[in-house]
Amino acid sequence: MVFIQKDIALELHFILNEVPYAVLIEDNQRKLQYVNPSFCKLFSIPLLPEQMVGFDCAVAAESVAHLFRDAQAFLERIAEILEKKEPVRQELLELVDGRFFLRDYLPIINNDLFEGQVWIYYDYTKAHSLEIGKNKLKKFYENILLNIPADIVVFDKEHRYLYANKTAIQNQEIREWIIGKDDFEYVKLIEKDISIAQKRRALFNHVINNRESSEIIEETTTPLGKTQYNLRRIHPFYTDENELELIVGYGIDVTSIKNAEELINRKEKSLAQITEILNIAVIVIDKNLNVTYANSSFDTTFGYNASEIIGKKIHEIKIDFFTGIRDEILLSQKKGECQIHTRKFQFKDKYGSKKHLSVSCIPSLTIDTNEIFYAIFFSDVTDQYLAFDELQKIVEKEKRLNELKSGFVNIVSHEMRTPLSVIQSSAQIIEMLSENDSLDKEAINFHTTRIVSEVVGMENLMEELLLISKIESGKVDFKPFPQDLENFVRVIIHEKYAQFADGRQMRVIVKGKKQQVAFDRMMMNHILSNIIGNAFKYSEGKSSPTIQLNYRNNAVSVMVVDGGIGIPEKDMQNLFKAFSRASNVEGVKGTGLGLHVVKFFVDFHKAKINCRSQVNKGTSILLEFNYKPYSNA
Repeated sequence: MVFIQKDIALELHFILNEVPYAVLIEDNQRKLQYVNPSFCKLFSIPLLPEQMVGFDCAVAAESVAHLFRDAQAFLERIAEILEKKEPVRQELLELVDGRFFLRDYLPIINNDLFEGQVWIYYDYTKAHSLEIGKNKLKKFYENILLNIPADIVVFDKEHRYLYANKTAIQNQEIREWIIGKDDFEYVKLIEKDISIAQKRRALFNHVINNRESSEIIEETTTPLGKTQYNLRRIHPFYTDENELELIVGYGIDVTSIKNAEELINRKEKSLAQITEILNIAVIVIDKNLNVTYANSSFDTTFGYNASEIIGKKIHEIKIDFFTGIRDEILLSQKKGECQIHTRKFQFKDKYGSKKHLSVSCIPSLTIDTNEIFYAIFFSDVTDQYLAFDELQKIVEKEKRLNELKSGFVNIVSHEMRTPLSVIQSSAQIIEMLSENDSLDKEAINFHTTRIVSEVVGMENLMEELLLISKIESGKVDFKPFPQDLENFVRVIIHEKYAQFADGRQMRVIVKGKKQQVAFDRMMMNHILSNIIGNAFKYSEGKSSPTIQLNYRNNAVSVMVVDGGIGIPEKDMQNLFKAFSRASNVEGVKGTGLGLHVVKFFVDFHKAKINCRSQVNKGTSILLEFNYKPYSNA
């Protein structure tokens, strides 16, 4: 080579002959000074490298231009590079035969004099194909996160946005703008109170400082002027070296729960107002406990008119709890207290009806003689007790909703964290593999399969949550009709469990004279699929589960038996609760929602479900259905 010393040139010649890249060196007149074997092979040139030395590179470029997708653009780009004489790195070129090359260009400058240039080409086809596939896969999972029905945002360590999905920020322009910004810039843009950003920053700092998840409830106003409440929870993620990597935020609309709480408060206030306008029985007694006054409502309440009790001592009135009132007044006199606490009593009125009374005793002084007397008020709170029972039912329902909401937050922050971590790690491994020329297709398939599996699991979780939401809101229709239960069972087993992954098959046993059973197909499919699926899932490596149908005179029983891990006795009481799982199922995927839904659907049929289980010996689930279940009405 003319540009360097001879001994160095020989060494360089040897090295370039061995590299897997196509290398071509030309002088300032575009005469070919050196080309390596890889170049001849890449461009299918039927000459030895030494036979090409001295060729006109401009002519050579024209002779291979037809290999590229746009031959004219290929030549024009070479001319542009030669004119600028500036280095070019990894320029992508597309060929007619579907291949892709990367090209590098390096001008040779010696003592400010241009002496020639070096061209380097290498085949990028496989890597380019993997890069396209990786980008498509990345876009696919980004689309899942973008449209998931919950606010999801990701922050860096400085509380700047790295990602926000469509539920979190609906406007696409703002969603793109916010990357790299913080909440202070965001609330300024949307013209909201800065206190929102301050509360979020305080929550963020708390999570960072305490290295744990935390949450707040935000109150905002919608564009339509309605108040909205959102539960904001953020969770930190750390690297294997225990360094903070990123922070994920989840947002859930809890407006319905807050509204329900306000409804309960309003009902309590209404009850208080009702109590004030009720007819209240009143008696007045002096310091010696003699009755000096009784109103007409006392007769209505207790069946004693004023003439019957005035002049009598209170404990002489034949009402059970009046002795207790006397004792409390005497005790207050002894202690010198000026007020006696309200008490509630239960009794039967003169008609035999059970009544609840709230009894208040208020001591006072007469204006003229300054003597103490006691006014005792008897408020009939029977209606309040009945209303309280109704409130208890509402509270129980709201408690269930709170448990479901709380469980969903736990799923997002824990159950969804695992698949998201798997997706992230698998995507990173695929990315690393894509940078390696010797790609292992089997390894790529393994990680893409893992990603797809985790996404399917997340999709099943969302479907179960939506189904529970429908059940809680009363939007599930119950449509039973007489049909062949045995055939229905066999179809489910054939379609889903004909042969389990480990080769086991379920055995069906039928006893008694078969009869038509009225049931809802959708609900029964969910009931049986869940119970049969659990029987297989929790008995891996054991004998095949069995299902037995026993037709009797009035009902049919369905019993599913497995020889699996069983359920600890302490977990049996929570078997049908939402998000509850046995303590010995570690490593087996599940959300604790399946049997919760099963119990709902069994109750729809007015049927019974029972479970017997022993740890490491197996579990049996018994279902009992009447032939004609009650309708929704």
